Amino acid sequence: MTCAFTTSFLGCLVTSLLFVRYILFLDMTTMQKSLLFFLFILMGCIPLLVSYGMENILGKLYPFYRYALYFVFISCIILFALTVFRDLIWSAVYAIGQLSGYKISASPLSATWLNKLNIATIAVALAAAVYSLYAGIKIPDLKTVTITSEKINHETKLIILSDLHIHRTINPEKIKEIVAKTNAQNPDIILLAGDIIDDEVDKVSDITALLKGLKAKKGIFFVTGNHEFYAGYEETVDELKNLGFTFLENNGVNIDGQLYLAGIPDLFSSRGHGINIDLGKAFENSHTHQFRLLMSHTPADFGNKNNFDLEVSGHTHGGQIFPFHIFTKLYNTYLSGLYAMENAQIYVSNGAGQWGPQMRFLAPSEITFIKLVPESKENNIMNKDEVDTIFAQGEPNPYSEFFTGQTYLNMLSSKDNIWNSPIGNVTFEPGARTNWHKHTGGQILLVTNGKGRYQERGQAVQVLHKGDVVRIAPNIEHWHGAAPNSRFVHISIETNGADNKATWLEPVTDAEYK
Repeated sequence: MTCAFTTSFLGCLVTSLLFVRYILFLDMTTMQKSLLFFLFILMGCIPLLVSYGMENILGKLYPFYRYALYFVFISCIILFALTVFRDLIWSAVYAIGQLSGYKISASPLSATWLNKLNIATIAVALAAAVYSLYAGIKIPDLKTVTITSEKINHETKLIILSDLHIHRTINPEKIKEIVAKTNAQNPDIILLAGDIIDDEVDKVSDITALLKGLKAKKGIFFVTGNHEFYAGYEETVDELKNLGFTFLENNGVNIDGQLYLAGIPDLFSSRGHGINIDLGKAFENSHTHQFRLLMSHTPADFGNKNNFDLEVSGHTHGGQIFPFHIFTKLYNTYLSGLYAMENAQIYVSNGAGQWGPQMRFLAPSEITFIKLVPESKENNIMNKDEVDTIFAQGEPNPYSEFFTGQTYLNMLSSKDNIWNSPIGNVTFEPGARTNWHKHTGGQILLVTNGKGRYQERGQAVQVLHKGDVVRIAPNIEHWHGAAPNSRFVHISIETNGADNKATWLEPVTDAEYK
């Protein structure tokens, strides 16, 4: 209701000004003008007249009633924008003519000329409104954005679906098409950036269930927008969780070692529900070598507290209907597209749906396709195939609890009674490393690919390259792993096998890792 009241207030201002320019100068009685003024004010209040309560009265006719009234409302908004633009140009031309000595009879206050131009302006506004309806109900276009970073080792494809605003009168076929178009991009990750559900959950569950068709190789994640709070915080969160999506609220997940994804609740609506935003907590399990991505429904710049590389947001709809772009930009700072902030970038999506009227004017809807790619070919030191030059990469490391980041293990020779010398091929994703640890029988590392790091307790960090051999004496506390921007592969040989046992210690901190 907050959005409806605000929009209606602005709508009444708009229709009052339209009354002045389109009715006031007509040859009509005071009673006629008074009735028309009331009608114009009523049109300005349309967002309050299309509430779901009208469904109880109109039944199956309600969707047509809702769409029709919103069409009238947006037509008024577009007519207002065109009228202001027309009158500014008209007044400027007239003033220049007067100052230059030319006599121009077509004064902006001339009722004759005004009535003639009003007919043309109304025709253009109606044509624009029809196009706006088409722009609102059509399937969103795919907008591709490429983000480069030295922290990215291999390309990762993300789809941002924001502001679907699923409600009881939305066409389910549109959601089906959005799902199909999203899946066609074969994304690694799908991010639902808030305002996905915009109605009582039980009224839209059949439509929301269509989102279960979304497919992403590394997961689908969501945060709350302001309309999730309006529709029911717990109900909407549970609904999206039940579809198999991961909820991010002041927390995050490691993805592929190179990417850390975090989410926070809606910047403003969360406060009224006693939910605080905690960036520190959201990124507490991330590491400096990782590309840190924040999902926040409302665009937010935390200044020198920006502890992420990229923020993805929605909420603004790009303004949705001009001239609301102006107010939206003033209120949110970031309107649409990619911006630079302190220590970070932010991308604001126009969204795949819209609030209220299913119409858009000069703010096209979008399915946002973000490609995270290495900053340069040199930084993309190795892809998966290139690191498998000698032995196969193997499976995810079963000892991952003693490692930071993603690693893989391929045991070339297990500990047995014949050779008694475990030999393993270990592959580290960029930035991954072991905990501090020691071996009672010592260890030898044979570096076969990539760039790595090695450190003994109390000693300086050593940089490792292909061909290096590291001999680690028994009971020496140490760690080893990949450089921030390179995969790293070594063969681990546990020497003196009969008496060799590993003791795992604390993780290597970001300050220790260099």
